[in-house]
Amino acid sequence: MHLYNAWLPPPVAEETTREAESFAKVVRSVKDTWRPDDPDSVYSTLKWISVVDLFLKAKSEVSPADVKELVEFGLEVFHASQNKLYAQVRWGSILVKILRKHGKKLSISIPWRPIYDTLMRTHFKRALMENPWHNSAFEGAGFVRLFLPVNLENQNYFTSNWIKQCLDLWDSIPNCQFWDIQWASVIARCIKSCKSIDWEVFLSALFTRFLNLFEVPVSNGNGLYPFPLEVPKNTRFLFSGKSGMPAKAIAKSIVHLLKPGSLVQEYFERLANLLEQYYHPSNGGRWTYLLERFLRHLVISFQKRLQDEQLKISDGKRADLCLGNLERASFIKVVLKLMDRGQYSKNESLAETVAVATSVLSYVEPSLVLPFIASRFQLALETLKTAVTSVAFAGRSLFLTSISGPPQTDDCDTADAYMDLIVISLSNALLGMDANDPPKTLATMQLIGSVFSNLAMVGGSDDGPAFLQTISLSEWLDEFFCRLFSLLQHLEPSSVMSVAASMDLDMNEGIQTSLTSGTFLVEDSPFYFCMLEILLGKLSRALFNQSLKKISKFVNTSILPGATAEATLSPALETALEYHLKVLAIAISYGGPVLLHYRDELKEAIASAFQAPSWKVNGAGDHVLRSLLGSLVLYYPINQYKPFSCQSVSSVLEDWVCSKDYENEKNEELNSLPKWHIPSQDELYFANELLGLHFQSALDDLLRICQAKVHSEAGDEKEHLKVTLLRIYSSLQGVMSCLPDMRPSYGNKGTENMDHGNFLIAGAVGSSVGSSEMRERAAQHIHLACKYLLKERADDSILLILIIRVMDALANFGSLEYEEWSNHIQAWKLESAAIIEPPCNFIVSSHARGKKRPRWALIDKAYMHNTWRSSQSAYRKFCTDSNISPSEHMIILMEDLLDLSLHNYETVRSLAGRSLSKLLKRWPALIAKCVLTLTGNLHDPKAPEHAVLGTCTILSTQTVFRHLTTDAVSFSSFIMGLLASSHHESLKAQKAITELFVKYNIHFSGISRSFFKTSDGQLDRQEFVDLLSQISSLSFDTTGLHWRYNLMANRVLLLLTLASRSDSQVSSKILGETAGHFLRNLKSQLPQSRMLAISALNTLLQGTPHKISSQEQQLCTDHLKESNNSSVEGVLNQILREGGFFNETLNSLSHVHIIADGESSASKGSQGVSSFQSVADKAITFFYFDFSASWPRTPSWISLVGNDTFYSNFARIFKRLIQECGTPVLNALQDALEEFSSAKERAKQCVAAEVMAGILHSDVNGLLEAWDSWMMPQLQKIMVTPSVESIPEWAACIRYAVTGKGKYGSRIPLLRQRILDCLARPLPQTMTSNVVAKRYSFLSVALIEISPPRMPPAEVQYHDKLLEELLDKMTHPSSQVRESIGVALSVVCSNKRLFATLGHTCLQEVEGDIDMVESPKKENWAELLMERASELARSIQSANQSDRIDPMVDLIHENGYTNSKAKTDVKTMETIFHFIISSLKSGRSSVLLDIAVGLIYPVISLQVFILQHSFN
Repeated sequence: MHLYNAWLPPPVAEETTREAESFAKVVRSVKDTWRPDDPDSVYSTLKWISVVDLFLKAKSEVSPADVKELVEFGLEVFHASQNKLYAQVRWGSILVKILRKHGKKLSISIPWRPIYDTLMRTHFKRALMENPWHNSAFEGAGFVRLFLPVNLENQNYFTSNWIKQCLDLWDSIPNCQFWDIQWASVIARCIKSCKSIDWEVFLSALFTRFLNLFEVPVSNGNGLYPFPLEVPKNTRFLFSGKSGMPAKAIAKSIVHLLKPGSLVQEYFERLANLLEQYYHPSNGGRWTYLLERFLRHLVISFQKRLQDEQLKISDGKRADLCLGNLERASFIKVVLKLMDRGQYSKNESLAETVAVATSVLSYVEPSLVLPFIASRFQLALETLKTAVTSVAFAGRSLFLTSISGPPQTDDCDTADAYMDLIVISLSNALLGMDANDPPKTLATMQLIGSVFSNLAMVGGSDDGPAFLQTISLSEWLDEFFCRLFSLLQHLEPSSVMSVAASMDLDMNEGIQTSLTSGTFLVEDSPFYFCMLEILLGKLSRALFNQSLKKISKFVNTSILPGATAEATLSPALETALEYHLKVLAIAISYGGPVLLHYRDELKEAIASAFQAPSWKVNGAGDHVLRSLLGSLVLYYPINQYKPFSCQSVSSVLEDWVCSKDYENEKNEELNSLPKWHIPSQDELYFANELLGLHFQSALDDLLRICQAKVHSEAGDEKEHLKVTLLRIYSSLQGVMSCLPDMRPSYGNKGTENMDHGNFLIAGAVGSSVGSSEMRERAAQHIHLACKYLLKERADDSILLILIIRVMDALANFGSLEYEEWSNHIQAWKLESAAIIEPPCNFIVSSHARGKKRPRWALIDKAYMHNTWRSSQSAYRKFCTDSNISPSEHMIILMEDLLDLSLHNYETVRSLAGRSLSKLLKRWPALIAKCVLTLTGNLHDPKAPEHAVLGTCTILSTQTVFRHLTTDAVSFSSFIMGLLASSHHESLKAQKAITELFVKYNIHFSGISRSFFKTSDGQLDRQEFVDLLSQISSLSFDTTGLHWRYNLMANRVLLLLTLASRSDSQVSSKILGETAGHFLRNLKSQLPQSRMLAISALNTLLQGTPHKISSQEQQLCTDHLKESNNSSVEGVLNQILREGGFFNETLNSLSHVHIIADGESSASKGSQGVSSFQSVADKAITFFYFDFSASWPRTPSWISLVGNDTFYSNFARIFKRLIQECGTPVLNALQDALEEFSSAKERAKQCVAAEVMAGILHSDVNGLLEAWDSWMMPQLQKIMVTPSVESIPEWAACIRYAVTGKGKYGSRIPLLRQRILDCLARPLPQTMTSNVVAKRYSFLSVALIEISPPRMPPAEVQYHDKLLEELLDKMTHPSSQVRESIGVALSVVCSNKRLFATLGHTCLQEVEGDIDMVESPKKENWAELLMERASELARSIQSANQSDRIDPMVDLIHENGYTNSKAKTDVKTMETIFHFIISSLKSGRSSVLLDIAVGLIYPVISLQVFILQHSFN
């Protein structure tokens, strides 16, 4: 059993024994709901997933056999739901949670291949990684990181050769952050798990890589690589690849490389010496965050490794690879260097990380870390916050070293020195309590809480250290309270009530807000309250009484000034009453049975407070009533801050414990259960009496006010209603779920007991008071009051907010506990390093399985665990049983909340909407009625604006969206209501409707299966067809609808068409009609409709009927049998035969290309230009995460072709149209394409390039004939056209046309070789330099799409011929052409190099015989290029030294040289320089590194010489 369950209140802990049986019943039930012969039955199992998750979060003790049975069933369902993504995601998520929680206890073997195939739909192939310059390589690295198994069973797979291959792959793409992150993570996992590998041989390469990943500035640089390689955004989304270097992986690698006798420590010191300066505050910058992450993960990984090693040693496993004293000390010395620089950083994250690191490392090597803290303490006093934070975080290690452990140095005064440090820090901390310096004050609170958390009991004995003796502590306490009271008195007037604050009544528009609002003591963090609780809980009886007297005196003699309001009471009296009542409310918290002695006084105080003619005093009375009821009926720990009862009285330090140790070893401390307040019968009797006075009586008063009109003055009635509702609300908040829930209805059996066979998990916030009837009676009275208020006081927001809060407390059983838990769960005090002892403690040689905490912190966690349990124990009892429905009382509250959620006041709508959403989530049966009511407001042209706004708020919740996937009636009503809401003309209403549609569009997850079935389960698709027909009628431009509603109708039409694909009988006809509809919309007058049509056609058109298969391509058959016409083809062909269709369509699409004046190109995008679209329009027109559409498939880095306005999804449309409809489309496009490619308008050229690209890449029957007859001449014409502006589009067209087929680009397009041959044809000598440069640019972009390892012989020979041409043209007279040649040369050379590395293997796989290819080892061209560069450099220098002429004459000659050979040599060197730069920009430099190194020296030496020559 988990510690938190063992430490639950006894009545709840006893109930947890029923959870094993309950879980077994759930497993049986979930298995019964699935029928393997009915694939759709998987959806009926999903309702149980949240129930299973309940047991995991409750940490329930369940049978491993039941868990195993559930896991096996879940895997079966998961694999059987291949086409049901939502179901797979839900089951996959819960299976992961189960295995994380119970995996180590299960004897189960899960085959990885089916799970892998589910994701990949194929086996993992080396092809992903063989071409590092294809985007599939990025995906390959991501999948390796995700799926690489490094468990013990696979250790034999990991060898030094395999690691070398990984490092070579890592090196293959330099300066790409995504690539670095993936491979750094892979290597880190291997280093951690593969101990048999000799990592020493890789240290130099690894640490060189690590250093290169830290982008910090050198000299005047900015620390950024000038040519970073970007990856597609979809890839970044799919895999973990956030910008920034992989700090965690580097830290993990370094820590796990450490071992006795290794050189790792030396390498680590060198790395730290280089990085140390950048941790200094004066050297901060954007890199500080990454350095902070590096330091943080160094310490975390080090701590985890030490913990793992200690557990292995204790389990008797080998310890020869464990870190010894020397290795630990050496590592910490290096880390301290970084911490020394970073501790005063202005970056708060870095300063905090240093403080946490100090805490963790002080337990490992106190002899190094504690002197580090002490030596810097005096310096840090000037910045007191840093000083006290450091001591607070290292407080326990200071105590342990001083008291429990022997001195760690030869200095016998060390222990006393550390104790003195604590005393000095506590004394100086009091100086930091300053109302004008919140950070320093909160740090002081944290320090005091940390120090006293370590102590067992203070002031009870004079045997301990001097400062813990009674006299010393008494003096310190006097000074502490003196400064605390001074602090409270000098806070801002609006926040002075913080001394008495711990509860909140947050009501808008005039209602008293939180007692603690406006004070930094409680708004920024809970340091203040936690510190007081710990301090007072640790004091001896004498010191506690001393403190109590001081507090009492202060409270009774000091009324802190607060804000006053006009009241019949005098302002001074009102303030005094409010203050004292709030102090009373805090004072009686957790009072328990003691309060029974003052029952009459308390009843009188509460009654008087509610009768007072002051809303502030009424609000203070509310606090007292809530506090009193909670103290009487709730379970809460007693003496939480006292040490374990089994602890020695003479012990100075409290024993801290680890919750994980409870399950493994039964020690005395953990078995010492906390003491809980369990209400007595007298307390429950008093609580019931209070409920009668302030709940039952108030309900009667409420009914009388609303029915009998007892007040003649409206003002009097309002005040009476306010106080009455406040009494009801206070009572409900006080007892929370101790007042039993309303009884649900069980089918035709009426209302039965709630616990009738519906137990899931144990949980109770306290003992039961009152009855279900009381809650149900309250619901009836509140319903009548709500009707009255909406009729008579609809403009009184205060009363409406009050009644909504009452409804929420009545209807949403357990929600008050859930809010308390969620607000508390993130509190600092449970996770701060100041009160956490790491698992490994070398000071006292005590190692645990997890973090150790003080007893009070563990009790607090158990308390909040019980709070969570109480919020959930009844929440899901009835959601899995369709025979159970909410009671009639719940339904009337739902109707009232629905009315209030449409109110004209936004605050009322918002509050009611949140409460209604919680109610609907618990009771899904109520959603359908709400949806029909709300969509009626959308249909109703007379519905007011506020009703529409409220409607959209409720309908946009995830609860409603999920319901729409299961209820055909609700779905139809929702969709038609949205599309018929254009009559709501206000801007706010239209904005809300649009946002609702956009959100639904994003979260669309299918339609109800009931669309295709009748009530008796028979197939019936007519309802769906009718709905589609209605929507289709709204989606034409001619309907007169506003263009956005037309857009919405078209989007819904597309979504429903895609959702119907699973039903083959419906899908075929609908798909054809919808595709035809969107094809016509390509020439729509509405720009947004055109964009949606593009997105739709890219999704709907599959392009298979006329596409040539890969086998047919290999046969190169000229006469292939035409495919039979599909239904889609018939519809499309009919539209395409319309006269002038393509001319109109291309002209319409050209308007989408918006090219700004003065720009050579617009912004690039794969989804069309969107400068005319709003964010909402983009969300409607584009599909999210269309991964198959990502193009180009290789990184874009050639700047010569600019940022094109070529949209690949336009090209894909025409490719798919041709593949769907065949040769007729080719013929029909010819005239339009020739016209548009010759147009002067840039936009028309863009469209022409896209159409041409789609045609060239279509691979259909008849394409070869079309190429020979008209396409090749057209392409040649385009090449020789001197226009410069359209180069980017036509370059992209070429690139698209030669792109490899398939996701991984492994199949060669039909026309690739013909296109390359066309580009290779020499140009006439009369061509301008622009045309020549264009040709080389076209060649470059074409060749970057080729996969070098799989080049066929023809492409290898093509590269050889082109290389000869490029080497021959390096002296071209045009600088523009020389740059293009340098770029093309880098592509050709890198392709040849990669082919030489991997090409033999791939060719043998594909061709079987490679004798016809020249040996790839012949690389004379590389040696010749390097030798030529050296000779040219020497030649140029020699020519200038021998040709000394008048400098003025030099100026008239190009480059200052008169010798024509020297000028030619300079041009060649310039081309070589462009080659080097292109190699670096391309990300291909890894295969050209030796060439670049060989060329860089001649280039640099020549540059130096020219500079000297110019200077002389």
